[in-house]
Amino acid sequence: MAGRRDNPTHVMITGASSGIGRALALRYAAPGRLLSLIGRDADRLDAVAAACRALGAEIAAAQIDVTDHATLEPWIESRDAAHPVDMVIAAAGLGGNRALAARGGENGAQARDLMSVNTLGVLNTVTPLQPRMARRGAGHVVIVGSIQGGIGLPQSPVYSASKAALKIYADATRRLLRPQGVTVTLVLPGFVDTPMSQSLTTPRPWLWTPERAADRIARDVARGARISAFPWPLRLAVALGAIAPAPVVDRILTYSLRHTGLAPDDLPR
Repeated sequence: MAGRRDNPTHVMITGASSGIGRALALRYAAPGRLLSLIGRDADRLDAVAAACRALGAEIAAAQIDVTDHATLEPWIESRDAAHPVDMVIAAAGLGGNRALAARGGENGAQARDLMSVNTLGVLNTVTPLQPRMARRGAGHVVIVGSIQGGIGLPQSPVYSASKAALKIYADATRRLLRPQGVTVTLVLPGFVDTPMSQSLTTPRPWLWTPERAADRIARDVARGARISAFPWPLRLAVALGAIAPAPVVDRILTYSLRHTGLAPDDLPR
């Protein structure tokens, strides 16, 4: 029998080997719960799986790159066929230093990697389950984006765009699937103290621990929230940036870029 959104029986999580995905796996690990975990780093994924088993959960884990839809899709479908997935959390993503742009412009290969993982990786994760959940009349899709998707930062244009796409996608998918009984929650975190964000040399204001972020996400998901955004000061700053005159925002963000302390050679190419 399928579980409720506040007590799902089968939870699938991508990006489970690190960061927010890892914290969510541990947050949901409990006796009587099945976790299907996907990650790119086999050793770290095995460690997370072992920790979740120790907390009483049943675990299935697979080392799969979310951009590899030919491998990912059949695995997801097989897991759903074995036991219907109540909740899928698309948490895999690239960011941190790998998302920074060189002052003269972004590298094409780097840009394609960001879009492939952050945007297409989410689509590869949730599209196999959407029609299955719709047929059952139940299910919860959780998409982990970023507060940065609400504003185009000059430090990382493609990263901003990859996360902005998820906002529109989540909104539209929620409207599409809600009549079928499927809930969609978009997660918009600010800075979280993950290995990815630790690679940044720039300030990380209002930094949260992964555990705090996972607790907040789980609470918002349990109540069926459309959006789980945190922390509020950063959310407010981005919201103000979205409605302020473009010349003012351009001036502020260009100034911030000049004072990050990053030189062109510091940035990935």
